[in-house]
Amino acid sequence: MNWFHCGKNIVKIVKMKIILTENQIEFIRRYKKIKELIDEGIDTLNQQVDLCDYTSSDFLTEVCWQVSDHGDELFMGRNRDEIDIIHKWIHNNFDEYIRKEFDRVIDSHKCNEGFDDADDYNLQESDDSNENKTSLKNALLRRHNVIMSEMDHYMTNNLACDEYPDDVEGFKDYILEEVADAMMFTHNVNNWEYHDVYLSLEDMIGKQIKKTFKSWAKKHC
Repeated sequence: MNWFHCGKNIVKIVKMKIILTENQIEFIRRYKKIKELIDEGIDTLNQQVDLCDYTSSDFLTEVCWQVSDHGDELFMGRNRDEIDIIHKWIHNNFDEYIRKEFDRVIDSHKCNEGFDDADDYNLQESDDSNENKTSLKNALLRRHNVIMSEMDHYMTNNLACDEYPDDVEGFKDYILEEVADAMMFTHNVNNWEYHDVYLSLEDMIGKQIKKTFKSWAKKHC
């Protein structure tokens, strides 16, 4: 602790030692690139997705995935732990910025035109609405690589002649249930009903699961 005179006052200088965790240091090193990827992700969503179907939370989640899809540019991999770290960095440090950008983008899209406040138009509560289904579809399409990885993981670990010898539908249903669980509880696709997520995944990968199982069974059973 040091002291020095400033006019008639004695000023005390307190030297503070700031200790950063390894995680904080890694984030600081990548701050500029993360911000750049966030802006690129926002531009991509603005150009390619109907954002009128989104809530601010949906938008934040999608931006997180836009960034983690480019994990190699942050010198990070594609495993779940590293994806979770990237998403936490964004939530903890860019949440307000992204939500403000969402408001700006929504205003530019004039999403509220054609709806009266009295309509109480709420996408998240309208489970049967086309808008909600479109929003879910977009969310799953953005995670296509993750869905395929989860499907491959569960199929690889469950292909067996004695488990599902002729029950192709049963095998398909089991894999879809596992992938739906993973998407909702591991990959944060949790703004929709489980049944809706399951049916959307069935549309995306149901035929592929059955085709792969039949091909494998023909060779090994």
